[in-house]
Amino acid sequence: MKSERISGLGELRSAFAEISDDMKTKTSRQMVAAAGGVLRKEARNLAQGQGLRLTGALIRNIAIKREKTPEGLTQYHLGVRHGRDMGRSAEKKLVVGKNGRVTSVYVNDPFYWSFLEKGRNVYGGNGRRKRSSLVGRVEATPFIAPALENKQQDAIEAMVVRLAKAIEKANQR
Repeated sequence: MKSERISGLGELRSAFAEISDDMKTKTSRQMVAAAGGVLRKEARNLAQGQGLRLTGALIRNIAIKREKTPEGLTQYHLGVRHGRDMGRSAEKKLVVGKNGRVTSVYVNDPFYWSFLEKGRNVYGGNGRRKRSSLVGRVEATPFIAPALENKQQDAIEAMVVRLAKAIEKANQR
């Protein structure tokens, strides 16, 4: 992994220390969400630029999600909603499976996103044995990791702008 220097983090820390304790949690969440929005937009642009827009489900489901963390820590996850993670509003339909059972599946579920992001071996067989022979490989066409590499500095700048707004709001009180 290449070593890279990110500018602006020291100033960001010192400015963040000026905010009162009761505003720190809210402000830190807003800052990280602003940076995540920049990265999400870039990931969507990269996915669309690589021709991954077959149904549009993959691009529509690139999202940021706040993770449950201990007090004093703010963490967001940039990824693709899929399966159960698509939320309550996801539309389901009933389908008859290979074994004749009726199951429900999510409409426009981009379950395949990790195959595209990381690459994956594809196994084939005669149905009786699982993973009997390697048929091929889905080559990786990453769009989330390059988004971070491309827009790292822009994400920090978005955090600085959000922090400046919070400081300005705190000073008006």
